[in-house]
Amino acid sequence: MATSNLVQYLETSFADGTTIGVTPSDRKQVETFLFRNPNAAGGANITLAAGQVVAVDVAQMATDASGGLTAIRVVLADYNSAPVQKIVVGVVEKAVTVAPQQTSPVRVVVRGPAASVAVTGAVAIGDPLILDPAGAEGTGAVQLAYNAASATPVSEAFAFALSTAAGPGAGTVTAYILGKGI
Repeated sequence: MATSNLVQYLETSFADGTTIGVTPSDRKQVETFLFRNPNAAGGANITLAAGQVVAVDVAQMATDASGGLTAIRVVLADYNSAPVQKIVVGVVEKAVTVAPQQTSPVRVVVRGPAASVAVTGAVAIGDPLILDPAGAEGTGAVQLAYNAASATPVSEAFAFALSTAAGPGAGTVTAYILGKGI
């Protein structure tokens, strides 16, 4: 049986100067993943903005049956992509720009509070957040239906809102990431 010894970080900022907040022992857990820009050489850079929702890169299973690359690579979460990229890991903590055909480390909040989580529509405090089935990649929405037999498929909540967004368009909220599977 695996064991885990979590150490509480008691400083008010990371070594790189990133401020943690007023209460440093907030149980926020950040993990580093890799993101690869698939654009051809000379193509566009991809910027992952802070607060965008990321998922495991299930496309890696085609070339790495062990699952090692799937476990460390992330892509922008997208409910309607092929292959389906909706296994949410968390949200990007700090923006990063990746050049074509390059791989870059990405800090991802996998559990605890995260600021500026991208959402579509109105959000109230306490609302469960899921991937937006009709929105842009990397965005969440309020989980409106809990019944799997509903007309619109509903994914499981990856976070709960700690602030509000007026909607109806795009906005951001502070959310508590549930840390499922991490």
